[in-house]
Amino acid sequence: MCGRFTVTTKDTKKIADRFQVELEKALERSGAGASAKESAQDGGESKAPPGFGRFNVAPTQEILVVRASPDPDEAAQGEREARLMRWGLVPIWSKDLKVGYRMINAKKENLMKSRAYGPLVGKYRHRCLIVADGFYEWMKAEDPKQPRQPWRFTVDGGEPFAFAGLCTRKEWEDPEERGFDEGFLYTCTLVTTTPNEVVSPVHDRMPAILPNPEAETAWLRPDLSAEDAVAMCGPLDAGRMEGSPANPALNKVGKGMAEGPELLVAPASA
Repeated sequence: MCGRFTVTTKDTKKIADRFQVELEKALERSGAGASAKESAQDGGESKAPPGFGRFNVAPTQEILVVRASPDPDEAAQGEREARLMRWGLVPIWSKDLKVGYRMINAKKENLMKSRAYGPLVGKYRHRCLIVADGFYEWMKAEDPKQPRQPWRFTVDGGEPFAFAGLCTRKEWEDPEERGFDEGFLYTCTLVTTTPNEVVSPVHDRMPAILPNPEAETAWLRPDLSAEDAVAMCGPLDAGRMEGSPANPALNKVGKGMAEGPELLVAPASA
């Protein structure tokens, strides 16, 4: 599984260009439009807008998601939109946010069989790109009394990439729970698959990472079938990935979770 990831850049222009999407509207909806403009103008040196400058993105937090235009013709031409969504999918029938804790990941092997994911994977508006530039997995210690060691994995030397994701929305009354959008709760999950040779020594699953912009475009196309979408969710070429031990401070969850660049690497031994 993938329970934490990173979006370390604060440069909104870099992400907008990389994923061919207008970010300003999405960030304005979250009340971060001004900081987004400043971040783009100064190369990301100002305070990061929501979804950026993150070294410890955790379930239930709002994350940056890219999906196709709601208009099928525009979507077929590659038009996209960005949105902040809560990580942890809340199915249309659920009335409890807590279900999202159990639905942060969607196994590739179960997509078509799942009551929650099956209806989504074949519909282009429910497939999305989840923006990241690294992810964490935990290696079990040989001594069960010792804490697990987190590892951070990157692609192409730390460049931004996209997890294959699924998303949905539903009407939600509580404004604090649903976030910035009036009337609707937007939630998402990322697809996981079998690990490649880089990840397998640490964990038996890894996120499905779309290998290039062409694959990302295909993932969002209206004419992509559910079967072909599932087939796209294999492990990324191990030759493009690197992994290294990260800071055990990541082991703390909940209130007071650590955040900052010091999490990316394991501290030097005393």
